[in-house]
Amino acid sequence: MPFNAALVGSRWGPLDWRVTPRRALAFRAVLAPEEARGLDDAAGPLTMLPMQVVAPEWVLALESRADPVQTLSEDEARRGVHAVQDTRFLRPVMAGETLTVTAELVSVRSSRAGTVATTVYESRVGAELVAVSTSVSVLRGVAVEGAETPATEDDAWPAFTPTTAASTLIATPRGFPHLYSECAEIWNPIHTERAVALAAGLPDILIHGTALWALAGLRAAPPGARITRLAARFRSPAWAGEDLLLACGEAVGAATPFRLTAPDGRLLTEGLVEAAA
Repeated sequence: MPFNAALVGSRWGPLDWRVTPRRALAFRAVLAPEEARGLDDAAGPLTMLPMQVVAPEWVLALESRADPVQTLSEDEARRGVHAVQDTRFLRPVMAGETLTVTAELVSVRSSRAGTVATTVYESRVGAELVAVSTSVSVLRGVAVEGAETPATEDDAWPAFTPTTAASTLIATPRGFPHLYSECAEIWNPIHTERAVALAAGLPDILIHGTALWALAGLRAAPPGARITRLAARFRSPAWAGEDLLLACGEAVGAATPFRLTAPDGRLLTEGLVEAAA
């Protein structure tokens, strides 16, 4: 069945998601296991890595797929591919706080690849807005039924100008997607079960897009700086156990462009990170 464009404007949530020490430490451990200070909750206040907002966002993404107004079959819903994640972090979130998260489908349009759907997620602590994400997904081979509402995309991403700095190697062990699935609380069997990946036409399980986004952002940001925005476009799959090469371009204002490639030269992800001192 086609994607029901009448869903545009629909909202899901609010979802209350408690930032427990267990959750904050697990997410840090899978993405930055070498940062001992960040994993020591006895050393002072424990801050959630800002990218962890994707955990409650995923809960609402699943809720949107199950909306009774949606007309997709289970197979069609599984064809969703994460294309863009662009999140602005307005202030740090501490362990012990509760995020209240909402989602709104803001646009649907057709493309050669299938339906392109854009969802905006807002995370609050009490009444205070602490993060806003724009997430774009492509449902491959799925048509749109109804009036399309194209989104106005933010094209003001700085161009990537290479520097002479060497690329940073990010090694991902074979089991990384399994660890990320559990620590981020984002489970989709194409990331953990090879039989499911093969049945979907993939050669192997793949690393989550949000994991690539977070791994790149953490290493592209200046050391010790507070990340205020992290945006990425996902270009090609990264397979479990593949090494990743991170190259940072010349900074443009507060933004540092980056590219994440595979050893064979495939462009996996490109994006930008903005940070405050």
